[in-house]
Amino acid sequence: MKEVSDCQSWAVVRLATMQKKLEQGRLLFATVTELAQDRPLPTRMEGFDSFPLNGTDEQIHFRRTILSKEDAVSWYRSLGSGESKTPVPTLESDRHAHDGDILTVPSLKDVQPWPSLGLPIHEDLFSGPGGRSIESAPFIGSVPGRLHRRFGDRTGLEIFLKDPEAQAFITRRMHINLFDYQEYLGSAVYVAPDPIIDQIENFMVPAMEGHGERIIYRFLPRAGQSLDGLKITTFDKEARLLTGFETINVPSDGILDIDKGSCIGEYGFVVTHDKHGILMHHPLSGFLRQMSFTMRAHSNTHRKVRVRSGDSPNSPTFEYAAAGSSTLASKSVWGDAIDDDATTRINVEVRKRERLEQAKHFGQRWFDAGSRLEALAFVQTLLKGATSRIIIADPYLSELQVNQFLYAVHGEEVNVSILTTNQAFNTKDKNSKQDALASFMNSLAQLKKHQKLEPKVTVIPESALHDRFLIIDSEVWFVGSSLNSLGEKSSMIVRLPNPDEVIIRLEILADTGHSLASYAGMLRKSSKARQ
Repeated sequence: MKEVSDCQSWAVVRLATMQKKLEQGRLLFATVTELAQDRPLPTRMEGFDSFPLNGTDEQIHFRRTILSKEDAVSWYRSLGSGESKTPVPTLESDRHAHDGDILTVPSLKDVQPWPSLGLPIHEDLFSGPGGRSIESAPFIGSVPGRLHRRFGDRTGLEIFLKDPEAQAFITRRMHINLFDYQEYLGSAVYVAPDPIIDQIENFMVPAMEGHGERIIYRFLPRAGQSLDGLKITTFDKEARLLTGFETINVPSDGILDIDKGSCIGEYGFVVTHDKHGILMHHPLSGFLRQMSFTMRAHSNTHRKVRVRSGDSPNSPTFEYAAAGSSTLASKSVWGDAIDDDATTRINVEVRKRERLEQAKHFGQRWFDAGSRLEALAFVQTLLKGATSRIIIADPYLSELQVNQFLYAVHGEEVNVSILTTNQAFNTKDKNSKQDALASFMNSLAQLKKHQKLEPKVTVIPESALHDRFLIIDSEVWFVGSSLNSLGEKSSMIVRLPNPDEVIIRLEILADTGHSLASYAGMLRKSSKARQ
């Protein structure tokens, strides 16, 4: 029997599988995380956790096991090569009856050669504050680590993405939302902590005694580790220019003192090791020079406001607390700010250009009142560029909009869907609703005859949709007013940064509606009943 050794290196394996009764489990996601030498072993997990996948005969299973580093590496590398099995804990006292069961694993592709490890970065190398911040490996947590990843085919696992409760079950145990990180479905990751550095302190020292401002780096090694072979590459950014890029050997005492003269820019660094490669990254950021602290005293009494939730007299009411009064109790300022007008002016103007570029990227377009023809031409151009699909969701889309826009679509190449509502056929004369519907259907017939385009029309409840959306292939445009009036009054159209959410929601809305033929039949029955 193997026992715990103080000098033994250990790893924690977290394994999520999907399994039908009496069938082999399939890999959903797995992580193997090395433990730092000074970190105690976690408590053993008794058995495994399970969760039924809604609407299926599948179960989601989770188990956390503790293996020696040697056994963990062996299991990780064995995945997908011949017959795979669930991990068997190194300590016999930790083992469960189902450890070592057969596990179905897709063919896994190493995105970097083993044992090469990569460092996750939350931002681009030279991004400063406000730059992109996208977590690429949330399962690491707050402790820095390096990764090796093996990606597999997710075929057969898609049903997991339809069950939010199953996703929450896995998120709590695997520390990743697989709906947001679908690339990890059917995959495995090896996580290794920084083997050398426990902590890096990085701070600025004010100018004094004839010296300019300095940046101090203090490297604290893990217990028993040496800083030999460690290098730091620093990069400096001043007034939107890269002004410094230098690689320095880290001194044996771990103290690095760099004279900068004036630290008014932004500074970042990358730490590497001769043997272990990249260990740490810090994006460009400036030093905090001045801090203000304001304290206000708020009254303990809050007036309750009770109001209807809608315009209808029958709308339910709700209550919320009005903001109470407050008085200034104290205000303090620490530190001295540097008056650098040139840098401030540069940053302000650059930020303006960045916002303009973002608006251009997302197609933000303002139409002044009276620019109806301009708006028509803009939307027609969008439709003409479609290559696979168009979805128009507009509660007021009727006959006129069919003729105004849809002849711009390449009919034989593009699938068109329309989501509209009963409001599109409302007229002042209630008896003419059927005439408006007949005209709409006739315009569709003419479109099919001349343009070879046959849109799928769904009439959804008028209470289900207020906003207007235009989907071109995989992009979604938010339209500020209905297509029947865009540009008549001041209005806007903009491409949304997250189209998938809107497409999914509209598909759900479409399921609540009726086909055009079904709606026409209900309208005829309603008309006969009134007669």
